[in-house]
Order: sequence, then structure tokens, then C-alpha cells
Amino acid sequence: MDERLRPVERIRRKKDFIELYRKGQRLRGRYFHLVFRPNGLEYSRMAVVVSRKIGKATVRNRLKRLFRELFRRNKNLLPGPLDLIFIAQKDAGQRNREEMTADFKAVLQKLAL
Repeated sequence: MDERLRPVERIRRKKDFIELYRKGQRLRGRYFHLVFRPNGLEYSRMAVVVSRKIGKATVRNRLKRLFRELFRRNKNLLPGPLDLIFIAQKDAGQRNREEMTADFKAVLQKLAL
């Protein structure tokens, strides 16, 4: 299994964000919201959105690293090639890795149904 996070697996263009927000479906976890949509590619892509309301830069950067790691390690749990946006909620900044991992896997199980 490939656990790399290649540059093509990141959503970066504004056009992609806008289309995903408009046409994507949403799931809600305890500590983040997930916006997703099938992308028609051979691989899934992801992006992370963390507002300044969450905390200072160190907290926001830690959350972004954590979401990227969770995506990278759990790509095989996705039901198919999807575009995903993870939107962190206020409580996410105070949670530890185990709580975030459990919430992430719970949301991915909902996604697979």
C-alpha cells in the first residue's frame, strides 16, 4: 500500500474548492466536517481548512499535519476516488491524536455506507 501523500493528491485550485463546496455532499464528525464528491480520477484528493478561530498558528498547523497524516494512512478505507475537504471545528484544537483518529475512522465508515 502506498502511504505517500503525493502533490497530485492535494486540492489547491480555487475552482476545485468552489465546485466541491457547491456540489459536494457533507458529513459531520465530532471534531470536523467533511465535504466530499467523486472526482473521476484514479486517486483521491484532499484539502484541509482550519479557521483562525481554532487557535494560534501552531495549533492550526498541528491540525493540518494531523489531517494529512490521517488521510495518507487511511486512503485504503475510502470507497473510491473522491475529492475531500476536512473543515476543523473549534473543539479539534484541544483534542489528542487518538480522539481525532477515532472520529476520522467513524466518519469514513459513514462514507462507505
